[in-house]
Amino acid sequence: GEYREVLKIDPGHPNIHYRIGRTLLARAEGKAGSTDIAAAASEFEQELQLNPANANAAYELAEIHRKAGQLDEAQRYFEVAVASYPNFEEAHVGLAATLMAQQKPDLALPHLEKAVELNPDDSVAWYRLAQVDRTLGKDADQRKALAEFQRIHSASADRLRGPSNSEVTQQQVDPQMNP
Repeated sequence: GEYREVLKIDPGHPNIHYRIGRTLLARAEGKAGSTDIAAAASEFEQELQLNPANANAAYELAEIHRKAGQLDEAQRYFEVAVASYPNFEEAHVGLAATLMAQQKPDLALPHLEKAVELNPDDSVAWYRLAQVDRTLGKDADQRKALAEFQRIHSASADRLRGPSNSEVTQQQVDPQMNP
């Protein structure tokens, strides 16, 4: 409600549509087929109209499209996010997942390598890197990536984790995918 009040006063206020979209996504979490997801996508699109370089809005829109199986749109928005913010680790991981789903592991590889360079403790990036390495026939690299995934995953399971302070939706390991 407060965000909507800000929009009444200043319709072009930066990041307000992004914040509304994030709120709608949080409300939609766990609700299959929620209309909040479509509303969130609309908010992210409006944010990108105001600021085409808003990497967070592009990322969230890409993630919505990726989860809906709209891979071309997902790729386009992930590429906007990475172009706007080259060190956006989550966007590199999301783009790689999209490229893998499109059967383009050779294009996914550099994005995952960049992601683990940016954050060596990202278990999802290591897991997806293991998938790419397997697909490309890089057995030694796959074993290394899988070992890193297991090390990080085990360490994170051993400690309690508080709520994320991240500004974007975190990437997760897709349960149906095998490394």
